Amino acid sequence: MKRLMLRLTSIMLVAVLFFVAIGWFGQHEKVNNALYRAYYGDHGVPADHVAVYEDAADAYDVDWRLLAAVHRVETIFSHSSSMRSSVGAIGPFQFMPRTWLGWQYDTDDQKGDVPEDEIDLTDLTLIEQYGGLGRDGNGDGQADPHSLIDSAHTAAYYLSEHGGQTSDSYESIRSAIFEYNRSEQYVDNVMSFYDQYQTEVTLLPGDGKTTKQQVARYTIRYLEWFAKLT
Repeated sequence: MKRLMLRLTSIMLVAVLFFVAIGWFGQHEKVNNALYRAYYGDHGVPADHVAVYEDAADAYDVDWRLLAAVHRVETIFSHSSSMRSSVGAIGPFQFMPRTWLGWQYDTDDQKGDVPEDEIDLTDLTLIEQYGGLGRDGNGDGQADPHSLIDSAHTAAYYLSEHGGQTSDSYESIRSAIFEYNRSEQYVDNVMSFYDQYQTEVTLLPGDGKTTKQQVARYTIRYLEWFAKLT
């Protein structure tokens, strides 16, 4: 009897863990963000992002590895559409809504927040009207701060305008990063990854060969497959 109860308890435990796992994996963005933070941040750059960085970098004459470093520090390579910081910065490259739309837009919030139900942040006409940074990187007629492509192009444009081009000096690039986020610690963090990527860039999961990389790769494939079902 004792052995039977033990088996039943084990079966019930496995069943509970199974359903919890299904529920957790069903939250596609949450799992993806967790994977990026726990794995990509320490082990490399997502291979699928490199083409995005390179395209944006070529458009504004900056080093794609600089964009990768900024993205790493800002959101650990996340491309979640729900990404928002504690101060209201949004998207993969963390722009304040008013910076994206333009500071000429009249709002009571002086920190740069603009409720997205108040005005269309993706409207290129409004961005031009209010002198915003937002750029349409994929040519779809919108500048979406939640889009990895659009936000990468916007980051490249901003860095280029502030001395972060490939022909600029190392100190000039540091100054451009400081303009992006006025914190010396932030500059040091970005430049640390930028220097690291100059020497070696491990692409994940595209060329992953280790067991950990393979696990990450197949986990991502499962998440993408599961997301299509939900």
